[in-house]
Amino acid sequence: MKRGIRGHDVERQGLLNICQRMREMDCEYIQLVLERSLDGFETGKFSEEYAKTIKDQLGDIKIAVFGSYINPADRNPESLAASLARFKEKIHYASVLKPIVVGTETGVYFDDKGNNANNTEEAYQYVLKSFKELVAEAEKYNVNIGIEGVHLFVINTPERMNRIVNDLNSDNVRVIFDPVNYININNYMNQDTIINTAFNLFGDKIAAIHAKDFDVVDGNIQKRIPGEGILNYDLIFEQMYKHNLDIPIISEEICDTDGEKGLNNLERKYKKRKR
Repeated sequence: MKRGIRGHDVERQGLLNICQRMREMDCEYIQLVLERSLDGFETGKFSEEYAKTIKDQLGDIKIAVFGSYINPADRNPESLAASLARFKEKIHYASVLKPIVVGTETGVYFDDKGNNANNTEEAYQYVLKSFKELVAEAEKYNVNIGIEGVHLFVINTPERMNRIVNDLNSDNVRVIFDPVNYININNYMNQDTIINTAFNLFGDKIAAIHAKDFDVVDGNIQKRIPGEGILNYDLIFEQMYKHNLDIPIISEEICDTDGEKGLNNLERKYKKRKR
């Protein structure tokens, strides 16, 4: 199993120290957000030389997800333009750092009255337009974009994810699959359908999987260490084998100590399923 963790979940300061802790955890892949893991990083200062110094600090650690989490659904023209510019700058870094994907979620879309309108066609078309601009830049630099779905955002179901992947129609578009992101208190009992649908629709496009877990306590979704909740990892690994996916599994949103425990839990399940 290819193990990874978000850099800013590692409780050490500085990229060199983060990478050393990752080696101790037997993690070969990082989800790297420069703003959160690199001392002194400043947006707008890209140069190939600077990117190469980051690559040197990473050493043998590979980037699975190069995080540039923006809001492509932002209806303010100025702040949207600034967000897209930040993402394009990460594409330029990626041309040197060679991550699997530069990743983002899809944000919240509000209508003219300030109401959440994520599920409207208007919201979908707005986000699609933002991604078309980013994909055009990615294609110029031969970089892959990774789109992550979240039940609270515009791309909030596997079906909607499949639609935007197909509409973008680019070899440079991939999916970051976080099963827990699609789950809420109203649909958690249908998790197997959500997982199967995702793999059936875009399994060949999944570039990385986020390792989280959950349980339901007093009618609320509660986070758990991966492998210690009710997420059906056996089904996830079954689908990975079915689709011949040898991709990074990235711990996120828990500290590195719990992340290491979670990855160990999942590796046992992964090896058991493989047999």
